[in-house]
Amino acid sequence: MANPSQWLEEGAGRWPPRPPGPYSEAQRLALEELVAGGPEALRAFLRREQLPPFLSEPEVQAIARGALPPAAAPEPAAEPFAGASLDASSLTYFPDRSDLEPPALELGWPGFASGAFRGLTRVEAHFQPGCGDSIYGCKEAVRRQIRSARQMIALVMDSFTDTDIFKDLLEACSQRQVKAYILLDQSSFSHFLKMCKDLGVDLEQEKLMRIRNITGNTYYTRSGAKIVGKVCEKFMLIDGIRVTTGSYSFTWTDGKLNSSNILILSGPAVAHFDLEFRILYARSKPINLKELSSCRKNKVLDQVVSITVASRDLTREKFLRMEFLYLRAFVGNLKRKRSWLHASREAVYVSNNAMHASPPLTKRNGSLVMRPHWIIER
Repeated sequence: MANPSQWLEEGAGRWPPRPPGPYSEAQRLALEELVAGGPEALRAFLRREQLPPFLSEPEVQAIARGALPPAAAPEPAAEPFAGASLDASSLTYFPDRSDLEPPALELGWPGFASGAFRGLTRVEAHFQPGCGDSIYGCKEAVRRQIRSARQMIALVMDSFTDTDIFKDLLEACSQRQVKAYILLDQSSFSHFLKMCKDLGVDLEQEKLMRIRNITGNTYYTRSGAKIVGKVCEKFMLIDGIRVTTGSYSFTWTDGKLNSSNILILSGPAVAHFDLEFRILYARSKPINLKELSSCRKNKVLDQVVSITVASRDLTREKFLRMEFLYLRAFVGNLKRKRSWLHASREAVYVSNNAMHASPPLTKRNGSLVMRPHWIIER
């Protein structure tokens, strides 16, 4: 099949046929209007082009609030790994191989060859609220699967704030030496950190646990702004031979209030989830646990967590504020050790080669002291 450049050369400027899939140029232009001008600009565009609405009101508001502004400066290019070619040219728009090494599963991974036997095919369904012995079927089934793990747990979740399930994971890592890989959606990651802080868990000390965040697809506009999607996948691999998947999220509300379901699968179907997790892990991003620990010690994590991606209000001002809070965490101890122009500063001697304009005096502890003032060198 000819690539786009060959079509332009041989077809007298003709564009290639419309790509397969649900692509719509009109919808792309409508999204550009939404990001640039807000919901009103989107509605005006749809009326002008006589297009039917394709976004619900919650989607419109979420995209308008969650669109990230263009970066102030281009991101530095990542250094190629040793085996990468120095020739960056490509004849295809999407290269077949990345120029970056995927992150390693350094804790180990169950070794199953392609098509290897993973047990008999079984399907076990749980619903919540359930009938019979327990109404909390999904949560109890998840906790049983974690307790049954002997080698590895690999988890992908949109939101993880259930303290009971997290304590089960900590127990599996500390008492049975089970390795745990956790991928969490970036938009709710701060809530997971807040849960760890409330439980007094230092993630840096969990040597058998690897936690990374991940996002959905990213849509870039012509202005440089981007719209970042969510990760809505929810599954948990146990020892490479069982997988738990369904609508159930690891939160208190899903465990007690919401209606949900899960399936526990074994057999050949597990291989597809095995591959999917490794693909998601390669796309994920690490977190700086040392930096988070420093923020926790300086009591700034509460303020950082309050600026969540879930707020969908990520403006340039929010990013600057985030950077300021991180910087303040590192210099906080230094500031507390120095005296910065406070009212109790005693009068200092001013040499003859300096002058000052009527330094104001104030009474403190029965004596006159000089308030802070500017000194001008001759």
